[in-house]
Amino acid sequence: MGKISIDRRAADNKYLHRDFHAALDQGLMYLGERYGDNAVSDYLRSFAKGFYAPLIARARDVGFAALRQHIESIYEIEEASEAVTVVETDGELRVSVSACPAVAFMKSVGHTPSKWYKQTTSAVNETIADELDCGFSMISYDEETGAAEYRFFKR
Repeated sequence: MGKISIDRRAADNKYLHRDFHAALDQGLMYLGERYGDNAVSDYLRSFAKGFYAPLIARARDVGFAALRQHIESIYEIEEASEAVTVVETDGELRVSVSACPAVAFMKSVGHTPSKWYKQTTSAVNETIADELDCGFSMISYDEETGAAEYRFFKR
């Protein structure tokens, strides 16, 4: 019998990274418990500047539309498009999340998000806003569900 091989690439698979959220939270817990709240914030800010550099560059060119498209695509990837509403006006981008799919997943596998997990939204978006010379405000955040309301705004 001859050899059978399958040519398969990672790109052929559906991309879901739900376990990433729990692993990230474990890392934030490590930093927070050993080095304090500022270490968590510093790490997330440094991460955001590097990882989101292409998004920041695009938003400098096209404005809040780039952020809107990014946020909507993330929730689509997470198979939770219905959980997010993004409203863009001339001077503001307002985001409402009815329940965070990452928080729901973590809880479904027995992981309770740490007190630092909220910063994956607040510190990351504050950093993006700072890089764009605009404002960011976390209006509300529910620790139990990850439901949130926040906004980016022109200064």
